Amino acid sequence: MSNNEAAVYAGKLIVGLTGNIATGKTAVMRLAAERGALTIDADKIVHELMDSDANMQAAIAVAFGPGVRREDGRINRRVLGKIVFNDPQALTDLEAMVHPAVRHELDKRLLESEQTIVFVEAIKLLEGELADTCHQIWVTRCTPGRQLERLRVCRGMETEDAKQRIKSQPPQEEKVAQADVVIDTNGLMKDTELQFNMAWSRLPDPAAVEDKPRLPLPDEDDLPLPGTEELTPKTTAPPPTQPKPKPKPVTEKKPPLPTKPAESVAQAELSPDEIQVRRARPSDIPSILLLIQRATDGRVKMKRKDLLLALSERGYFLGQVGAEICAVMGYYMDSQVAQVDEIYFYPPEMTQATGDAILKEIEQSAFAHMGQIIVAFLPQDAPDTLRQIFAQHGYESLPKEELARNWQLAIDESQPENSKFVIKIMNDIRKVGDQ
Repeated sequence: MSNNEAAVYAGKLIVGLTGNIATGKTAVMRLAAERGALTIDADKIVHELMDSDANMQAAIAVAFGPGVRREDGRINRRVLGKIVFNDPQALTDLEAMVHPAVRHELDKRLLESEQTIVFVEAIKLLEGELADTCHQIWVTRCTPGRQLERLRVCRGMETEDAKQRIKSQPPQEEKVAQADVVIDTNGLMKDTELQFNMAWSRLPDPAAVEDKPRLPLPDEDDLPLPGTEELTPKTTAPPPTQPKPKPKPVTEKKPPLPTKPAESVAQAELSPDEIQVRRARPSDIPSILLLIQRATDGRVKMKRKDLLLALSERGYFLGQVGAEICAVMGYYMDSQVAQVDEIYFYPPEMTQATGDAILKEIEQSAFAHMGQIIVAFLPQDAPDTLRQIFAQHGYESLPKEELARNWQLAIDESQPENSKFVIKIMNDIRKVGDQ
């Protein structure tokens, strides 16, 4: 059986090591390596991804701003850390982006190594599936004052930054309560080593322990999205007036709008204040994919990795009512030509309200960036409701030859197949000559 087909990590004793920041995990990992164990640091894998994975770098820059990237493309972890450790939602978004890739690399190293004792260090070991793969959980701990001292002296952190980093983590007691072994690192290194040696001597024989199952690593691109079972060929999609979307949490920092059941959202008259328009973030990917499947009855299939890559190259505006995302429009600007495509609404009754709100935001963005025109690419079979929304906002169908040369080039380069373009002129440069 090949590694890809293996169901367990055969013949390996796996120890999971965790503990809050600056509590001595690195020292314990060094001692384990000296005794011949394979040591895997999940945090270092994250660093490797940020240094070498171009797709990951681009996605992080989209989510947290271009300022988190260095000139060579690598992620500036110090800048990124100041963002995510002061914003719990931002930290959650970052973890959602990197954790799947980290699990794949962990799985690869566990399968390929011939060493029988493995120490895996992960600061959030106990919050995910990795703990189920471990035979023992070891936890390091020390006083907050010792943590602060190490962060300032060993890592060169400013005092306030160090305090914020410590404060952002759960209490140490929560990890200690779930530990098989606790190593207190308040004292000298020799004291830490004595504790380690005692715990090491009590490890069971790797050949005698039960083989642990592999980390759950399904190919997410091939899995049905949660709540889309009704869209598979075996059944039909529910009527638009009774959608059954799975609610997603609001990821904006401002207070959420009142949540309405999907049925009332589809049928009620909504005031502009009830519709929230915002830019998409990586954590919205499952909701966007679900909306696209519902809006097209499963005809359009986009994979998670494709949408993540698309987010690194362009933006998406979302229309949201309460916790429910009801609309998405792709948007980007190039050479003062704003372009709108990938337009999806679900349920259909929300097209007018959310479409109107998103177009207002798009027009404000195009105006702020000195856009000359906005080009919208509508599918040939677009419903009348969608065409009417754009017409109400002043979009019209004009012969391409009547447009300025740079506008024509932008349309030629970007127009999808089986689509028709309509435009809204923001600054008519034709009056002063072609550019």
